[in-house]
Amino acid sequence: MPERLVVGLFHSGGIADDAVHRLITEGYPRRDIARRVLKEIGPVPPTSEPELEALQLDPLVIGNARETFVRFIRNGETAVFVRAMTDEQVEFATDILKLYVPITIDVVPLPEQPGRSDP
Repeated sequence: MPERLVVGLFHSGGIADDAVHRLITEGYPRRDIARRVLKEIGPVPPTSEPELEALQLDPLVIGNARETFVRFIRNGETAVFVRAMTDEQVEFATDILKLYVPITIDVVPLPEQPGRSDP
């Protein structure tokens, strides 16, 4: 079964952070969760740049997130990306994200990665 990415788009970074923290609290692996602001509401302080860079998800994974969610982006919207290996993980991640009333949730297949074997 191919890996999928559950993507929740939230009105603000704070709400997205709450969803991420809930996923982690419920036992979802931190390494399988990423968060990305799709439109900044102000300039990023220079001291935050390294942290933000570490949180970036490779845009080639699902294409350009800004283009994918362009109809929803107004000011400060933040996406949460959750890697899911099974149908149960997709359902779990979707259920948790829904608790935080996202603008939208989408599930997209991840491309097969050469050299990566299934456990």
